[in-house]
Order: sequence, then C-alpha cells, then structure tokens
Amino acid sequence: MRSSLLFLPLLLFLILVSACGAYTTPMPALDGTEPVPPLSLPTPDGDFLSLAGFPGQVVFINFWGTYCPPCVKELPELQAVYDELKDQGFVIIGLNAEEKPEKVKAFIQEHGITFPVVISDDATINPLFQLRHMPTTWFVDRQGIVRGKIEGEMSRAMALKIARKLLQESH
Repeated sequence: MRSSLLFLPLLLFLILVSACGAYTTPMPALDGTEPVPPLSLPTPDGDFLSLAGFPGQVVFINFWGTYCPPCVKELPELQAVYDELKDQGFVIIGLNAEEKPEKVKAFIQEHGITFPVVISDDATINPLFQLRHMPTTWFVDRQGIVRGKIEGEMSRAMALKIARKLLQESH
C-alpha cells in the first residue's frame, strides 16, 4: 500500500507534464463580425494612438503586462511577426494594461519592442475589450472587424498563420 502511495505523485506529475507539453493553442475560427471598439490611448511617450490611424491594415491588439510571464515570453515572438509583415499592411498594437508609462517605456526599450504600444494604466479598457486573461490578442481585419482572439500565449507560427490568412483574404 505504501509503495502505491509513493507512485501516485509521480504518476500525477507525469500526466501534468505530458499534458502541458502536448497542448497547443488551437487556430481561432476567425468568423467574428463585430467592429472593433474605438481605441485611442496614450503611448508611453504621452502621444495618443488611435485604431482609426490604421485604416485598411490587419491589426493585432495584444494585451500584456510586464508582470505577466507568458506575456513577456510572447512579446519577442510577436516582434518577429511584426518585423516580417509590417510592410504588407500589418501592425501589432501592444496594449499594456495597468502599468505606468515610465515602466512600460523602459521595458519596451530594454526588450527591443518596436511595434506601437499604448497604455491603459487604470485598466478602464479591460471591460470594453472583455479582458479576462493575459496575454490576449484580438485579430482585426482590414475592414475593422474583430475576427477572433486568442486568450493565452501565442506562438510565432500561430501569429504568422493568422496574420497571413487575414492579409490574403482582405486584398
């Protein structure tokens, strides 16, 4: 009996490890039909950025925070996608929730983030975008329609797949 009790924690650990390693975020349906809510927020430098400033572009709105390990891990992946597709009508807007401009500015400079970043330091944006988990990325097509979202960390491969699909169909 005692040896089976020792085996149980090992078995549970192996199940958890295999489940975590095998899980990948599924491709969202991208069948949304609602227009993106209006968005005009300050950048870390104090300027304002509006979604209206990106007409005809595919936009990913990525909600993140420096305090969120999956967010921090995902940002270089998103930066790589932005670097690859930015000249094809694609933009990522990083929307930092709940942090002060000075902290966000230092973080994006330190990590080489060059896509536009805006801040909702008082989290007033969270209910508008129904933000429940971070990171979360919304996918907006060239017509300004929210086609879908992923709640949780997204790989570079998944981000490229979604971006290319929206870029191709929106021509």
